[in-house]
Amino acid sequence: MMQVRDIMSVGVVHLEPDTPVERARATFLEAGISGAPVIRDGALIGIVTKTDLIRSDPGPRDRVADIMTPEVITLSERMSVAQAARILLRHDIHRAPVLRGERVVGIVTRSDLLRPYARTDGEIQADVEHDIVARALSSGPRLIHVRVLDGVVFLEGAVRDEREHGLGRRLAAAVPGVVDIVDHLQVAPMTVARVESENGIRTASTRPPG
Repeated sequence: MMQVRDIMSVGVVHLEPDTPVERARATFLEAGISGAPVIRDGALIGIVTKTDLIRSDPGPRDRVADIMTPEVITLSERMSVAQAARILLRHDIHRAPVLRGERVVGIVTRSDLLRPYARTDGEIQADVEHDIVARALSSGPRLIHVRVLDGVVFLEGAVRDEREHGLGRRLAAAVPGVVDIVDHLQVAPMTVARVESENGIRTASTRPPG
């Protein structure tokens, strides 16, 4: 199982709380980054993002400590990539520092989650929809909706039975680039049967007379 330490960026650019905000802006431009942890005496005390810098209108004496977010969502380097993806999605954040004990040893961004696979969300979604939903599951695309965000596949809709439910999860998880599955599928045989019946009626009514 791939872990956070396998995909995190090391040699993390960080800021000090007393760094002037204008200097922080220059650091972001020079390093080509959009977020950085704030560290004092080796301990993580906050995080600053490009959004924080854009929103701030600093005076000459304003420091990073004035604009940083002190409550930081962090990851462990031995955490699985799937767990990390869930945390970033749950908290709606784009990056998180990685800790070893109390020391920052790396940082993970949403793009890091897909980097090992070199695949886009669109490519993953197309595979799940075409190869699994349309071909392997009887419920099909009329009843199953697929959404992919940063390698995490969201499955929603109705399936015929538990066998099909489990099959859909297993096949989707095996698609290259998928880091996790969020399963909102419901076992609803009556719904599946009703849609199949309606679809059969429409097919019969539109079939040219022969």
